[in-house]
Amino acid sequence: MGKRMQFLALSLAGVIATATAVVAQQVQSTSLASTEESAIRAAVARVADSVVQIRTIGGLEEVDRTLLPDGPTTGLVISPDGWIVSSALNFVQQPASILVTFASGEQAPAELVAKDHSRMLVLVKAQGVSGLAVPELVPADEIRVGQWAIAVGRTFRADRPNISVGIVSALDRMFGKVMQTDADVSTANYGGPLVDIRGRVYGVVVPIAPQSTSEIAGAEWYDSGIGFAVPLASLDAPLERMKQGHDQRAGVMGIGLAAENAHDSPAEFATVLPTSPAGKAGFKKGDQVTEIDGRTIRTQTDLRFALGTKYAGDKVRVTAKRGEQELKQTIELVGELEPFRHAFLGILPLRSETEPEKAAGKKDDKQEVDSNAGVVVRMVYPGSPAAAAGIQPGDRIVKIDDSETNNIKAAIDAMNNVMPAADVAVRLVRNGKPIDLSLNTDRLPTSIAGDLPPAYAAPVGAAADAKKDAALLEMKLQDLKLAEFPETCRIYVPPSLAAGRPAGVLLWLHAPGEPPSEELFHEWQSICDRDGLLLVAPSSSDASRWERTELEYLRRLSERVVADYRVDPRRVVVFGQEGGGAMAYLLALVSRDLFNGVATTAAALPRTVDPPNAQPTARLAIFAGLPTDSSRLAQAQLGLKKLSDAGYPVTAATIANPDGDLSAAEREQLARWIDSLDRF
Repeated sequence: MGKRMQFLALSLAGVIATATAVVAQQVQSTSLASTEESAIRAAVARVADSVVQIRTIGGLEEVDRTLLPDGPTTGLVISPDGWIVSSALNFVQQPASILVTFASGEQAPAELVAKDHSRMLVLVKAQGVSGLAVPELVPADEIRVGQWAIAVGRTFRADRPNISVGIVSALDRMFGKVMQTDADVSTANYGGPLVDIRGRVYGVVVPIAPQSTSEIAGAEWYDSGIGFAVPLASLDAPLERMKQGHDQRAGVMGIGLAAENAHDSPAEFATVLPTSPAGKAGFKKGDQVTEIDGRTIRTQTDLRFALGTKYAGDKVRVTAKRGEQELKQTIELVGELEPFRHAFLGILPLRSETEPEKAAGKKDDKQEVDSNAGVVVRMVYPGSPAAAAGIQPGDRIVKIDDSETNNIKAAIDAMNNVMPAADVAVRLVRNGKPIDLSLNTDRLPTSIAGDLPPAYAAPVGAAADAKKDAALLEMKLQDLKLAEFPETCRIYVPPSLAAGRPAGVLLWLHAPGEPPSEELFHEWQSICDRDGLLLVAPSSSDASRWERTELEYLRRLSERVVADYRVDPRRVVVFGQEGGGAMAYLLALVSRDLFNGVATTAAALPRTVDPPNAQPTARLAIFAGLPTDSSRLAQAQLGLKKLSDAGYPVTAATIANPDGDLSAAEREQLARWIDSLDRF
């Protein structure tokens, strides 16, 4: 009995000890949560007086078919006399007037003084104020991944801040411009501070995206756990320049890099714009950067990070290699390059069945010329420099200036380093004999050639012809669904792809309310079979309209098509009708690494879009089927002028149908335009 009592006593003691431990753990957990909550409240209280509410009055209601937030936004005081920073998104509607409400409840009118187009910030000056609270900044070298991050806004109520809590999830995003947080950020705190647990400011919360310089880019990620803030500790100099009314722009050298894996490809110049800072400093195509300001550069990514935080006017010390020679130059970056207009010799090349992807290297001029090397001339454009020089169909272009042209890619790469009205040395082979010519280049044409000769030297073959005949009798479409998106897509694959020839891509964005039908594929089938075109027809998630948020889907879809099929990278075109045309413009301008052409009917460039200047490595041609309606025509022509002024070759043609539907003759016209995109 005594032993039983002893056992019960010990058991009871264990239960009591366990219960005590659980209670202690709960108390400790409650205490920790209470401590964290108190710390967060204290951090917000410390910065709150520097967070202001901004009301904008008047201006646009919609930008790029995106409805803008209607209501107050947030800003952050950075000096006692009324200088305030905020997100550029908060002012994209171009307001007529601005009113700032401070934590005290006092109000003051304000004016927009300058914009930072690189980091998507604005600087606002509140009038007639002094003695404002200025927050403490977190030194750049103290910011670590995993630290508390509190996004603060003063949006919903002027007398009370709103907050979202998370951590610092990444540093040096967007090539060093911003830090990342998993705190849910949106228009509720865009323009407000991201602060640490001590109430010190890391930076200003902004929407931003890697593929676009639009002021609304990145806003579609709101409340997603992917948010960004611009660190303020290192922006003293740019902010001082902004106080003087000077907009800030990202600094550029005027070079282009090859479209390869940026993380393991050397930083070798694929193009150097002759009139750019790099061109004036003597750099050329093929030079490889090894250092920027003493920082070792091994890859394209290294170069982008080295230049990513620079502004126009900054000077950088560049070290590069040209063969065994080392080049050192100090370059002053600029904010904008003059529009690049691609030069033109007047040659449409014959396509190769098995063209190498890489451009050939340089060889000794004295080496014997291979009569089978080079790019075969398919057609010479009448009235072109090539026609004036006597170049003929069947000639093989083997060299342009210092670059060997063993394939079409090499020829176009060589021409990407030449401007119109420049003298170019061309070597060709005719009947096994080399001929050296000097041509004075023209601009890429905007007219559409008439009937084009065959694109290949020989027909596809009997087997492929049999497949083609079968396809004409029974057209089969393939479905392509991206798991992470609700949209659907159907694709027609031409028989020539099965025969091994690369195909062009026509991404078809339907008019609102008119998703792609069987009739669309039947109308284009013969053209796709003849010209080797993949017809890719996605449907918007809402059949009545395309949403700007679907740009990411369309980009990913295009990448998937290029990865899954053997694609001719010089004939990738996005077409859009009416509202689909506006999407086509937006997609092509932010994805110039994918698309060579954008074609639209009954559509206009969104009026708030300022197209980026044309660049040497980003060949993008424009085809616009103009509406007959005078009011819509004027808006379409205004957009085309902006595109032409930015350096893009613009081809305009009147479309008979007011809704933009193409007749058989108009489809053939568009097909010839696509078929000639690899001209040079």
